[in-house]
Amino acid sequence: MGLVAMRWLLGGVFVFSGLVKCVDPVGTSIFVEKYLATYSLDSLTHLLLPIAVALSSVEVLVGILLIIGLLRRRVAIATTAIIAAFSVVTLLSATILPIGDCGCFGDAVKLTPWQTFAKNVVLLVLSILLWRHSKEDRVVWLRTTVVVIAVLALPIGINLYSLRYLPLVDFLPYKVGVELRKEVVREREAADVKSVLIFRNSTTGEIVEFSAEDTSCWTNPDIEYVDARVESVASEGDKYSDFCVYNRDGEDVTRELLEKSGRVAWLCINDALKLEGTRLSYVERLFDAYPADAIVVLTSTDRAFVAKRLGSEVYTIDAMTLRSIVRADVGVVVLNDGVVEYKSDIRDI
Repeated sequence: MGLVAMRWLLGGVFVFSGLVKCVDPVGTSIFVEKYLATYSLDSLTHLLLPIAVALSSVEVLVGILLIIGLLRRRVAIATTAIIAAFSVVTLLSATILPIGDCGCFGDAVKLTPWQTFAKNVVLLVLSILLWRHSKEDRVVWLRTTVVVIAVLALPIGINLYSLRYLPLVDFLPYKVGVELRKEVVREREAADVKSVLIFRNSTTGEIVEFSAEDTSCWTNPDIEYVDARVESVASEGDKYSDFCVYNRDGEDVTRELLEKSGRVAWLCINDALKLEGTRLSYVERLFDAYPADAIVVLTSTDRAFVAKRLGSEVYTIDAMTLRSIVRADVGVVVLNDGVVEYKSDIRDI
């Protein structure tokens, strides 16, 4: 493989990896948070978004410099160092520090840690070859500085736009056009159902659970039967297994809410502290535009606080799921007969 082909291949991977992170910096920050937690670097969580923006911008910069052939040897060295570092991290993720999906391609392409490590090994070999065969090129620093600044303006601009509004490209299961009602019902009906038997230890009072297929619990003299329940087991690859909405009594009302006919506005509150000022005035505008029974308020934070602030019924949902539905701190998702029709930050309705 020629040097030009290697530069274009490596550059293409870096540009793609960086751009899919740029269009969803909040999603990138979620992956960064997982890594910081895994490596006990929680003290840096206040820098999640800056790290996410910097990471994606550097990837795009390195990728474009590889493609156009500017600062060839220096960029080849930087590329090798970056891929080597990523290779170590993904190897640890695949072995002693499991983290799941690495997030190297954001939510656009899902890879296991081992798949990511194999990809990085191939890229590392190519980057080393490129480094060894790249010659120093004459640098005109003024031109180079202008090019670097111009290139960085692209990913930084995309990041800032996506932070203010919503991701330029939505790779998540709740994007506009998805027949959410149909998909959730289909997954739930296809889910495996299992019965769980609940027993109490007669001596310690400890509650223990058994599968209904495990008949040994009935012959154990130290435990006594208490209750049974039926639960669904999500199949591998299900996208909506975590999509469960609960009312104030803790009852699952997901299907009930999805079966509302016509247009229904979901007011999604990821950060209750942002429910003030301009955002609160737009929330009031939303309540004026829709009938009360056509607005569903969802939050993953303080339900009681939100209910008191808005004076309406508030439903709770998993925090990560709500962030997947809409990336905004306070956002709106409009469903029309169960189909996602519109999404925006509350300030853009």
